[in-house]
Amino acid sequence: MTFKDKLKRFKEGNVTKEERKYIEKELEKYESIEEYYSEEISNQLFDEELLNETVESEKNEIKDIQKVVNRRLGRVVLTSVLIVVLLYVGIFYGISKVVDYFYYDPTATTQRQKNITPPTDFYFDMEAYTSLNMPGYSISSQTSQTSTGFGTYDVAYSFSDLFNNTVQHHFIDISRGRLNHGYDGIFSIQNQMFDPRVFEKIHSPFPNNSSEEAIDLREEALDRNNETTLNYLEQLNNLSYISMNITFNEDLTMEEFHTMREKYPDLDFKWVGVRTTEPGTLWSDEASMYLIGFNPSINGDNSSSRRPNPELYPYFNLEDVKKESSISVEEFPKVYETHFQSRLSYLNNREKFVEVFEFDPDKIDFYTNALNYIENNGINTYGVLVYATAEDFLENINKLPYDTLYINDVLPTAPNIYTQ
Repeated sequence: MTFKDKLKRFKEGNVTKEERKYIEKELEKYESIEEYYSEEISNQLFDEELLNETVESEKNEIKDIQKVVNRRLGRVVLTSVLIVVLLYVGIFYGISKVVDYFYYDPTATTQRQKNITPPTDFYFDMEAYTSLNMPGYSISSQTSQTSTGFGTYDVAYSFSDLFNNTVQHHFIDISRGRLNHGYDGIFSIQNQMFDPRVFEKIHSPFPNNSSEEAIDLREEALDRNNETTLNYLEQLNNLSYISMNITFNEDLTMEEFHTMREKYPDLDFKWVGVRTTEPGTLWSDEASMYLIGFNPSINGDNSSSRRPNPELYPYFNLEDVKKESSISVEEFPKVYETHFQSRLSYLNNREKFVEVFEFDPDKIDFYTNALNYIENNGINTYGVLVYATAEDFLENINKLPYDTLYINDVLPTAPNIYTQ
């Protein structure tokens, strides 16, 4: 019989005297045990020191947990930030560079040489373009190109006006092969298109089927213009400084031009127009006639050590002739030819630049056609741009084989009398 059964019988009064004594003794023992534990638990609950130790322990545990949570949270935040940064860098620099590849990039530097820090290709592009297409100008030695991402750029460049020695600063925006802003500088009408009166017969030749009467009338008008020009020269102060275009009655070879240049040192030849199609014809029946040439001055460019690949483009800078101590004066005509052909070849290979900076999409075809023509026919000049004082022109003009004369501009005197 279990104690529980005995206890039940004890409550019902169905126990013997011995059983009663036993149960009462057991109950007394359990009461003592209960009283003892009640006092111990109460002491522990109200023991302040023990309670503080317990609370402090719990606080430490909470802090430890917080530290672990904070560390893990920090790792999560740092990882998220790094992911965002990497995504930004990947998108901006990675994808942006991919986009840049498909369009003209003025910040690219592909024309590298040993031990020389190259300028950007844009500098060479502008140098070639200006000398070929813009008589009387040169690109300044400093250009600025900043990528703003995804094929867009802020570009700045400067021109030197060789006649009045002034500098013009220009700014353009390029976005994925298109101009957002470009209304001046090389984009102005004056610089993009020749005045039709300048080298008129070259720019606008009469068709082969033109009547003799029309041809005679034109010749008479040009003769009157020449007479007006000469009379104007005689009325000017001798120190007046003049920019004049001169067309020859027959094309000159580079040997003939160089001989003329050496013979008349007081005349400053700033640009030599090069024949790129048969006399009296246009390069295309469906496109405008373009006039291109080169500056024959050895010091015509602002750079001294910067040039594109000299093996592909020899004498890209005419001043390189200074390094050739063995070159004689008689060899200069060949240097002129090589210089012009190098610049024309370079620009013809820069199709993306031409697409952005030329107003006519046919221009790259013109450059190709011009290269083919000079390779088959040599390099000859139909006319020149010349700077000189009125006195020097009057003294020498009738000795030149000119056909037409056209004054572009006149200054009271040369802008720098010590360099003339």
